[in-house]
Amino acid sequence: MTDLAGMKVLIVDDTPANIDVLQRILREEGFEISITMNGEAALTLVEKNRPDLILLDVMMPGIDGFETCEKLKANPATRDIPVIFVTAKTEVEDIVRGFNIGSVDYIVKPYKREEVVSRVKTHLKIEQLIQAQETLNKKLQDQNNELIESQNQYRIILEKSSDGVFCLDAAGKIVSGNARFFSFLGFEVKELIGRSIMDIVNSEDPSGIYPKIVTRRFGDRATVNMKVQFCINENSPVWKERKYYSLLLDSYGIWNLPNNKIYDKGTVKTFMGAICLVKKP
Repeated sequence: MTDLAGMKVLIVDDTPANIDVLQRILREEGFEISITMNGEAALTLVEKNRPDLILLDVMMPGIDGFETCEKLKANPATRDIPVIFVTAKTEVEDIVRGFNIGSVDYIVKPYKREEVVSRVKTHLKIEQLIQAQETLNKKLQDQNNELIESQNQYRIILEKSSDGVFCLDAAGKIVSGNARFFSFLGFEVKELIGRSIMDIVNSEDPSGIYPKIVTRRFGDRATVNMKVQFCINENSPVWKERKYYSLLLDSYGIWNLPNNKIYDKGTVKTFMGAICLVKKP
């Protein structure tokens, strides 16, 4: 079980065998699963019982996955629910179409357990952070006199994560992170904030690994489960005569626009940096 246990995942697929595989994998991870077998039923269900994430089959009778996603994104009550397409279609046009209408990722059939778990967990973690940030923003707008309390609530959510989380600016400098990230490496917050991420990464190919850490990519093209050697603070108890700590890193590029708008022609977009999650192998 993880800190994501109990989060709600809706599976939308018209094939019972596919449903059985997905729900078995996800129930074992502690997620609460609901199921529908067509797009119309999914649109009705999400209004009554809002999931934290939707796994949506592309090819279904009636309205297909693309149309279902478009309807979800057109509804203010459901447009912020992350959608991952599950599909046997690997054509670039279909993948780009999915991102353009608002999906955050896709998983190709036949399912691989590690991939399903990794992608679902990554987007649920990101969703947790986004929801926390949105909650904070709303409180700041509506109740300015509760600014300090709201910030503390956001920090508590971030600090409860079992993974290390840190954010990089567009130049690859560390701008924030949770206690778990700093404790992994034995550094104080003030020792890393403002420093380049490459100052604490050990690599024989720094120019090759840098764009994967400070990635501009997102969705299926983002960096997932990349093993990175981080430098340990030799003056901390973490040192224990070893210089480096190998961790698995996920990194998603952050832009000033929603993912589904980045590919629009004529769009003026700005790369803001990357949000990274690190965990033990």
